Amino acid sequence: MPSRATVYPASLTQSRLIKGRHATGVPAQIVGTHLLIRGRLDVDRLRDALIELVRRHTILRTNYAFSESGEVLAIVHEDEGPDVFTTAPSTGMSDEDDIRKHVNDVLQGTNHRFMSPDRHTMLQAILIPHTPGVHSLLLVIDHITIDERSRAVLQHDLAELYAGRSEDLPEPHPYDSSAVRSTFPTIEESPEILDLLTPLPPRFLTNLEAEATRPVVTEGLLGPEISVRMGKAARRLGCTRFTIHVTALLWALKQLSGTDDVSLVTAVDTRTRPQDFDTVGFFQNLILLRSRSPRSAGLRRTFEECRTLVRDSLRRRDYPIASLIAHAAEKRGKGPCRSPLYQVVLAYAREDVDLRWALDGVDVKAVEIDHPQASIELLIFMTESPSDTNTLLIGAADVLGADDLHRLLTLWRDAVGELTDDGSTAPADAQAE
Repeated sequence: MPSRATVYPASLTQSRLIKGRHATGVPAQIVGTHLLIRGRLDVDRLRDALIELVRRHTILRTNYAFSESGEVLAIVHEDEGPDVFTTAPSTGMSDEDDIRKHVNDVLQGTNHRFMSPDRHTMLQAILIPHTPGVHSLLLVIDHITIDERSRAVLQHDLAELYAGRSEDLPEPHPYDSSAVRSTFPTIEESPEILDLLTPLPPRFLTNLEAEATRPVVTEGLLGPEISVRMGKAARRLGCTRFTIHVTALLWALKQLSGTDDVSLVTAVDTRTRPQDFDTVGFFQNLILLRSRSPRSAGLRRTFEECRTLVRDSLRRRDYPIASLIAHAAEKRGKGPCRSPLYQVVLAYAREDVDLRWALDGVDVKAVEIDHPQASIELLIFMTESPSDTNTLLIGAADVLGADDLHRLLTLWRDAVGELTDDGSTAPADAQAE
């Protein structure tokens, strides 16, 4: 029996993602979370909790289709679809590296579960038993469904549902696409954006020649002493911690590439209504941050520029990045690059959402998912915690080498250290003034 459903026009961001998939032939884009669970897991409770989680949040029961006029429609089903929770055969594995590789392989084989034209749930869980008391829980979510804030809500809800505390959860706010802004002036009618794109941002990293490429990965910490100074530095400089990191990263990219004009895109939350902050849904856009101040003017000049850049960009945070990409594509023409607009993506978080999964009575550890290929020339994950700032750099092997990524991380760390210096050691460019 097909489930009952409500149909409405998809939001602008969802429509663009769906149309982009069909235009590029990518039927699904999934993200995975691997949780290694040790202890006495109640499988029936876990299954019930995950099914209830899908029933709570409408976006997890939403599929998409095209109307006769080409409009993207969201189809919200009354009930969950098949395969919300499945159990795989036991692997008998005990080595964590073997377990990680096995789960990575399982994830790569789940794309087909999100390609049904009729019905599928946007969150699906696969429980993989290994040895007694050791399980992997692979949570697979369609990228179009949720953002980082939504993931934190799902973590909290799943923990409460598994613990049997559903009565403590507030009534969820359903995702409302009609509340998402969908009309914007053209770029030609937006002087600030037109200036940002004139001339087009240069390709300051070597162009990619291949459709897919092997990733080069580097991890590192910025240092606990920097984290301690960050709050004081932000107050002293009259900016946010994010602005300090963006300045340092753009400065490091200038030094690495030997150019003055560098840029990156970073994800921002576009929620505007109070209820949206407790809603599981897709409230995400990318903003372009472009620094053109000369290296010869020093780090402080780049900082002053970035403080204005971040402030102005956040004011127009919901302006569709797709419009900027289309403008750049038209002006630049075809070329061997992943995106006609940007080469570097920064994913910034104040706390690591993936480290906060929890289930009652068992130990839950988030295990990193491997990156089988580089999705862009340079993808940077940065997560601030009270003790330190974690970084993960994923570069395209035919653009950047391991030595390049290590040097970039060193340059970034040095720039953050200089910006957060408490005055006991004056920066070189400040002394020159």
